[in-house]
Formats: sequence, C-alpha cells, structure tokens
Amino acid sequence: MTDSLVDGRPTRSVPVDDRGLLYGDGLFETIAFHDGAAPLWTLHWQRLQRGADLLGIDLPDQADLIGDCRRLAVSGQSVIIRISLTRGSGGRAYWPDPSRPSRRIVQAREWPADLERQRQTGVVVVTSSITLATGSVLNGIKHANRLEQVMAARACANAGADEALLYDSSGCLSEAIASNLIVEFGDRAVVPASDSGVDGVGLAWLQDQPEVALERFRLSSRDLESATGMMVINSVSGIRPVRALDGRQLDVSHQCRAWQSLWNRRLG
Repeated sequence: MTDSLVDGRPTRSVPVDDRGLLYGDGLFETIAFHDGAAPLWTLHWQRLQRGADLLGIDLPDQADLIGDCRRLAVSGQSVIIRISLTRGSGGRAYWPDPSRPSRRIVQAREWPADLERQRQTGVVVVTSSITLATGSVLNGIKHANRLEQVMAARACANAGADEALLYDSSGCLSEAIASNLIVEFGDRAVVPASDSGVDGVGLAWLQDQPEVALERFRLSSRDLESATGMMVINSVSGIRPVRALDGRQLDVSHQCRAWQSLWNRRLG
C-alpha cells in the first residue's frame, strides 16, 4: 500500500537539498479523512493559502493536492493525511531560487487507537517550561519550524502527560502542543488571546457554529487557578476534555459533552 507521495509520485524520499529539510522552509496541514472525504478541507486549504502567501511559496493546484490525498485515504476508513509544502530545492543558503517550483509531500498514517478513549475519559495536561515568542511574523500559520513543540512534547512524555500548556514570553496562555485551548469558568468558555500560536482549524470551525458561545481574552497562570474545566481541540482529535491539570482534577462539563456531540453529528 502506498503511504506517501512526493509531487504525485509514490516515494518515501526527498532530495537532500530540499529547503524544508535544510531550513524548515515550508508549511504543513494535518487533515482527518473519513471514507475518502475531509469535512474540514476548505478551512485547511484557506490556512495553507495564507501561509503560502506570507512565505511566498507557490501553491500547488488544489485539484492535484486533494487528488493526492484521496489516493492515500482508504475508502471506508478514517485516516490522517499530512500535507507538507516546501519551497523545493535550489537557491544559495538562505536565499531561495525564485525560479524553482515548490514541492508537495503527502503522507498517510493510521487513525490513533486511543483517541476515542481520550475523548470520553479526558487527557492529562501539564504546564510546559517552554515559552513561545510573541510578535513573530510567523504567528498564526502552520510553518515547518516546530522545535519548540518538539521540545515541549519530549518533556510532556517524560512527565507521563498527554498534552502540555504553552505560555508566550509575556506570560499569557497561548495553546497546547498540538491543540488549541478552551478554558471554562463555570458557564463561560474562553479562548486564550495571545500574540503567538497557530490559528487552529478545529477551533475555527467550532467558533462558527451558532450554538457555541466563546469569549476571547488574555489568560495568565493565576487565572487558571479558578478554572472549572478545560478542553483541547484540533481538527483531527476533535474536542477532548482535560481531566487533570498539573495534578489538579477538573470536571468534564455538560457544555463539553454537548460540543463533542455537535462535532460528531456534523463532522463524523
């Protein structure tokens, strides 16, 4: 079974001078496909467009890209497809060659075996010591430089946790390693406002639902002391409740269960 395509061709290798490999000069999207379809495709494509425009990387034809994805998305199954878009090869050190084409890499991986358990019983979250830079021109896009997240994920795994909270350099809560955050204070649900992090597709979809009311403002670690609940959300895992934060037990709210039900009904 083919599980990876590079510029539409089955292979597991890229040239050693690919600028995504050398400099992280690229973007990526991680997309849930169910029975060959991606319910959130439009939002992923729009974010990829924004990132490519910012970095000045040529976008592939959308039909070619979704065609690659469907070649790897097994009919009747749920699968995760990762799209990587790099600036391709060529150039001199940091100076790219504008005449060279971009490179698209499409990979498939199995659906997480423990995802449904996490959705039901919740995840264990710790606070990371890694801080995210504020004011970067790259904020919001899914660029290929994720070393802060890699470092945070190593420490998270060593602590026996499922996810970790990341604050920005000004002390404001930003996001989790691979998810956006929703913090509950009783009936109020708050999305952290920060000058760092990724504009998540799953969160964007949830915010657009008429049944959902979300506020957005800056949160500090002290604010979280009065939080009654928390959710982590991304486009693959959906909404997962946090059952423990730094050893403190949190409740799974009726609101969380209602939004999970909404997600399942509309996205599968």
